[in-house]
Amino acid sequence: MSLISIIIVNFNAGPLLSECVRSALASTTPVEIIVADNRSQDASIAELRRRFPDEPRLKIIENADNLGFAKANNAAIPWTRGDYLLFLNPDCIIQPDTLARMLETLAANPGTGMAGCLIRNPDGSEQAGCRRSVPTPWRTFIRLTKLSILAKYDPRFESYVQTGQPMPDQPVEVEAISGAFMLVRRSAMDRVGLMDEGYFMHCEDLDWCMRFHQSGLEILFVPTVEILHVGGVCSHSRPISVEYYKHKGMVRFYRKFFRRQYPAMLMWLVLMAIGMRFLVRAMGYLLTHAFIAKPTPMLTEPSHPSPLPPSPGGERRHILVTGASSLIGDYLLPELAGLGFEVHALSRNPPQRDPHPSLHWHRFDITQDDPGDAFGAEAIVHLAPLWTLPPLVEKLAGSRVRRVIGFSSTSLFTKFQSSYEKERLMAHGLKNSEDRLADLCATHGMEWTVFRPTLVYRLGRDKNVTTIANFVRRFGFFPLVGSGHGLRQPVHAEDLARACVQALDNPRTYRKAYNLSGGETLTYREMVERIAHSQGRQTRIVTIPLPAFRIFLRGLSCLPIYRHLTPEMANRINLDMCFDHGPATRDMGFDPRAFLATGAAPTATRPEPLRARG
Repeated sequence: MSLISIIIVNFNAGPLLSECVRSALASTTPVEIIVADNRSQDASIAELRRRFPDEPRLKIIENADNLGFAKANNAAIPWTRGDYLLFLNPDCIIQPDTLARMLETLAANPGTGMAGCLIRNPDGSEQAGCRRSVPTPWRTFIRLTKLSILAKYDPRFESYVQTGQPMPDQPVEVEAISGAFMLVRRSAMDRVGLMDEGYFMHCEDLDWCMRFHQSGLEILFVPTVEILHVGGVCSHSRPISVEYYKHKGMVRFYRKFFRRQYPAMLMWLVLMAIGMRFLVRAMGYLLTHAFIAKPTPMLTEPSHPSPLPPSPGGERRHILVTGASSLIGDYLLPELAGLGFEVHALSRNPPQRDPHPSLHWHRFDITQDDPGDAFGAEAIVHLAPLWTLPPLVEKLAGSRVRRVIGFSSTSLFTKFQSSYEKERLMAHGLKNSEDRLADLCATHGMEWTVFRPTLVYRLGRDKNVTTIANFVRRFGFFPLVGSGHGLRQPVHAEDLARACVQALDNPRTYRKAYNLSGGETLTYREMVERIAHSQGRQTRIVTIPLPAFRIFLRGLSCLPIYRHLTPEMANRINLDMCFDHGPATRDMGFDPRAFLATGAAPTATRPEPLRARG
């Protein structure tokens, strides 16, 4: 059977990189894997080496800089030996027979140069882009202006997105597939050439598909082969940069292939729309993530969790996790499975396959469905909104569940007396949910614990600190409302995850709610400066008058997409939002690190110049 060379370009993919490599190594076809790391700042490469220290089929290339997607792939190609190359994203999980079935399809279609498969989101839905038409300027204009609703009357108004169209039952030729999973014949690649390194990220896959077609090669979409793609893991840490390169790639793509084929007026309209789209998206990220200190209850994977005692008789313990397809669930589920639990994950849109033998997904709507015996679970970790937990506890009254952990928020305190009714109602809702949970658990003989995290961060993964870091790194300054003297206690996501695991079987945490803050108190301005320093930058703070920013937020909140914004958010940047985590330290040894402290968690070392390792 032919050797397949798998190239994985990594940038801060976290534990998913190792899971991706594990799934690829389990293939029934011969494979070699080349991981090209673009100077990641997380522990993904260190974890990969730890899990596969002596794997001869794995090579790791550490690039001295972030080369981008196309250039990193091209740099890895000389290390490959296979007749076929698979370009795979680091947050994809494939099945053991995925590649064998794809090879069978290519063997039956000798005119095919590349092939893709059906890519599923974690919720089981079809991921946009795995089958698509080329986004010509006309099709892009149709999509941006929402005129695709006329497609049922005239095919000229069809968008380039094929998601939602009837799924074929056999391989079909398409104009383009997703760069997350591209299986390419080496002979076809030699004929077409390497990826265009003028793209940093995004649109290089479309460019390659166009060139394959121009060379007379077919591109196949294979709907009978499915993989899982989490999506956005590498790009999540730098949303503004991602949007910049995505829109820059769009401009390059249109000018390269369509400048002489379409009227100048249409091209200018499309290019202007691309520019406006970038500005709107970038401003949206800044307003909702960088400037607003919004508590985000978010966990990431613990590095060294405390082992939990087995259940009596040595049987595997069952645990129920609700809201399991959330960000917390992405990391908590494999952690619990690794600790020996049988994990029952509930979601309205679960993935089709269980990525771990001890992880069992169930399609479930906690607001409507009856959990019955809770799948035999003894404990529940509730990742869904807190208001849905008390009704669920009532439904579980006759089950084996005797332990309940839920997540609230310190917004309960910071927004309780807000001048805006919606914020007050949200805070009062949290308080009522906590009180009702305590009463119901006492009635039904369950032990409860509630966590209220503050500003959650993990540099490279979160939506708050990382957005600030990306802005400072790119522009060299940071706009701040007022003086930015409000105090903050950012808490690292790993510290929260450790607290969750340690509290599960800890009687001292029963019937208590804990404010979980970070190990250091600093002003919002100091926080921004610390972030800039961690990036090796001296940033300039640009002060925006508070009244002007309040007026701006009030006007922006009139738009449907920003209706959640309020002028009160601007006020909070200069208010203290500090909470004592002393009780958590006393009861369960909660010991959060200082903000952006070194040595507190595994971090990737700075890579040396380009080289390969076996």
